[in-house]
Amino acid sequence: MNNSTSVLQSAPRISMKRRRHSLAMATMIATFISVSAWAQVLLVEDGKAHAVVVTADAPTETAQYAARELVWHVEQATGVQLERVAESSAPSAPHTRVYIGDTDTARRNGIDPEQLPREAYLLRSVGNDLFIVGQEDDGDPLREENPHVGTLFGVYEFLESVLGVRWLWPGELGTYIPKTNTITLWSINELGAPCLRFRGLYWGRMRAIAEDRAALEPEDARFGFDPDVAKQYADALRVLLRRNRMGGMDAKPPTGHTFAGWWHEYGEEHPEWFMMRRDGVRGRLDPDERHVDICVTNEELQKFILSQWDGGPILRLGAVDRPGRCYCDECRAWDGPQPEEIPWFARRVYETDRRAQEAFAGATSDRYARFWKTMQEKAEQRNPDVMISASFLFESEFPAPTTDIQLNNRIYAEYVQWQDPHLRYFPVPDEAFEWLKEQWLGWRRAGIRMGYRPNYLHDGYVLPHFETRQSGEFFKFAAEHGMEGAVFDSLTGQWATQGLRLYMHLRLMAKPHLDIDDIRNEYFAAFGPAADAMERYFDYWEDYAFEHLLRIIEVFWERGWRYSMYARYAHEAFPLESFAPAEPMLEEAREITAIADAPEYEARVRFIQTGFEHARMAVRMAALFDEAGEVPEDRMTKAKDAFRNLVDFRKAHQHLFFSDLQWVTNFWERPRWNVEPLLDALE
Repeated sequence: MNNSTSVLQSAPRISMKRRRHSLAMATMIATFISVSAWAQVLLVEDGKAHAVVVTADAPTETAQYAARELVWHVEQATGVQLERVAESSAPSAPHTRVYIGDTDTARRNGIDPEQLPREAYLLRSVGNDLFIVGQEDDGDPLREENPHVGTLFGVYEFLESVLGVRWLWPGELGTYIPKTNTITLWSINELGAPCLRFRGLYWGRMRAIAEDRAALEPEDARFGFDPDVAKQYADALRVLLRRNRMGGMDAKPPTGHTFAGWWHEYGEEHPEWFMMRRDGVRGRLDPDERHVDICVTNEELQKFILSQWDGGPILRLGAVDRPGRCYCDECRAWDGPQPEEIPWFARRVYETDRRAQEAFAGATSDRYARFWKTMQEKAEQRNPDVMISASFLFESEFPAPTTDIQLNNRIYAEYVQWQDPHLRYFPVPDEAFEWLKEQWLGWRRAGIRMGYRPNYLHDGYVLPHFETRQSGEFFKFAAEHGMEGAVFDSLTGQWATQGLRLYMHLRLMAKPHLDIDDIRNEYFAAFGPAADAMERYFDYWEDYAFEHLLRIIEVFWERGWRYSMYARYAHEAFPLESFAPAEPMLEEAREITAIADAPEYEARVRFIQTGFEHARMAVRMAALFDEAGEVPEDRMTKAKDAFRNLVDFRKAHQHLFFSDLQWVTNFWERPRWNVEPLLDALE
C-alpha cells in the first residue's frame, strides 16, 4: 500500500498506511464526489508543501480557527506545515490555494455563504483550488449554541474524509491522524451538514470551567483533579466535542419540569390544582416535596397556566420530576386502556410509586397527550403558531398512547427511558429492547416532534461497564424514525473504560447512518497493530455487561438510584475476579505495540491500562466501606493505605485525561463514601 492520501475522480478512494476502514470510508466518499473538471488539488506531495491556506484579509474568528485546525492536522499527518496567508497575498497558480471561509475569491466563483443553511458547509474545487465555506461570524467557534460554524465543520469533514482523522477522547493522544506524505484529490463538490438539528451531551461543571464561568476549588481537588489540570481537561473536552460536531443547541426546543415548585407556591391557596392521592388528599405525603404533579383536568388551573404564559412561540408543559400522578376521577377518565398484563421489565412504569397512598397504577400517556392538545387549542387563541413543549416522555407518560388521539408537529417532547431499572440503562433484556422501539413508534404515530434525551450514560462509575450494540442500534433506529436531535445526560468522561461507547455516540450524533461495526473498527484502528487484541478486550467487557445484566440490576434494586449509588456497590457489580481475564488481553496489546513503528499506539494501550487499573483500585476501595458508606474501625488502616494509593494513582495520571475526576469525586464518591476519616492519610 502506498503512503499517499488521494481522492480520485474515476474511482473515489482513500489510500494510506495502517488504516483498517478504507473500504467503508471510500464508500462514504463516493456518495459526495461529483465531477467538475480534471484538475488536481494538491496540498502535500512526497513530504513537500504544494498549497497555501488562504483566509480573507479580515477573517472572522471562526475562519481563523478553522484555518489553524486544518494546518495543525495536516502537519501532524505529513510533517509539513502549510503557510497561512491573507487573500490579498495569496500566490498565483500553479500553487493550490485552500480558501477557508468567506472570501472575495469564493464569491467571484459563485460561493455565497449567506445562501447556505445553518451549520452547512460547501467543499468545492475550482481548477487547482479548494474552497471550504460555510456560514461564519466572530462568535466563539467552540460554543455549542453558535450555529455559524459551517466553515469549521467543512474543515472537519475534509480532515475526516480525506485524511482519515478521528477524535477519540480529549487531548492529543486521543487524536488519531494516519501518517502520509501526500495529500491530493480530484474534483470535489459537496454540500453537507450534520444530519440532526441538535447534538450534545451535558457536561455541566466542566463546561463552566472551560468557559471561565467556574473554577475547581482546592477542596474539590483533594482526591481528584488538581485545579489547573481540571481546566486543561475542560478545554480539551470542549475541543473534542466541537471536532465531533456537537452543537446546534440554538435549535433545540426548551424542555424542563415546568411545574416543579408550584405546590409550594400555590398549593396552600389552591390545593385542588394538584394531584390527588389514593386516600383522596391533595399533595404528597411529604409536605416539603417540591415535585408535586398537577391535576391536568382542572380548568381553573389550565386558565392560570395560560395567564402566566407570555404569549410567545413556546408554551412549556413539562410534568414534574417524580413518579405519581393525580388519582381523581376526572384525570383517570382521560387515561387510555391499560395493558391486560404488565410487561415484567416495565412494572415500575405502570406502578410508579411503592408508597401506596401516592401511587397511580397505570400509564398516563393519553391523559397528558389530551392535556397538551387542550392547552394548545386554548393557547392558539392568542398565538396561532404556538408550539407546546411537552418536555419529557418518561415516568408514567413513557408508554405510547393506547387511544387513537392525534397530536401534531407543533407538540415537541423528548424520549427518556428511565422509570424501570430493566429499561433505564443499556444493555436491557431483549424483550425490553423491542418494547422500547414500539413506544417510540407509538409516539411518532401520534404525530409529535421527538428528540432523544436518555440518562444511560450516567451509568457505570469508573468501571468498564458499557455496551455498543443496543444503544447504537437504538440511536440509529430513532434517527430513522423521526428523531430531530439528541442530548445525553450526562457526559461522565470515563474515557479509558467506557470510551468506545462514548466515541460511538459522538460519531452517531454527527452521522447516524454510520454502521456500528465500522465505528468500532475506527476506534480499534487507533491502536495500530494491536487493533484485534483491543477489540477482544472491549468485547470481553461488553459481553460481561450482557451476561450479568440481571444480576447487576439486583445489586441496586432496593438500594436507591443506581447511577448515584454505583460507587458504594461497585465491588458487587464488578468483583475483583472479573478483572482477571481482561488483564492479559491488555498486556498482549502492549507487547504488540511496544515494537511498532509508532509510539502513539503503545501510549494508547497504556491509556486503556490506566483506566483498567483505576477501575480495579476503585473496586478495592469500595469493598472497604460498609452498607452505609462508612469504614469499620477494623478496616481503617487498610482503607487509609488503599485510599492513599488511589489518590496517588490519580494524581500521577491525571494529565492523561483518562477519567473526569471531578465527576468521579464530586458526583459519585463524596456523596456515597465518608472519606473524612481517610483524609489524614494524604497529609
